[in-house]
Amino acid sequence: MFGGGKKMNFSQILSTLFETALVVFAVWAVFHEDIFIAFEKRVAAYFKRRRLKLVKGVSVRTVR
Repeated sequence: MFGGGKKMNFSQILSTLFETALVVFAVWAVFHEDIFIAFEKRVAAYFKRRRLKLVKGVSVRTVR
């Protein structure tokens, strides 16, 4: 019945797994929207802190 078909190569397998994971995540996010929003806020805060840390790290010396 399924004999003689083409076999999937490694890149096709990875692509299929990635697409399946995205669909599963999208369905999960629909049902757990509050958890997903909290995660998004944590990620945004992390990058804001990183950006401010880079700016804060610059010091200005005073001239005597």
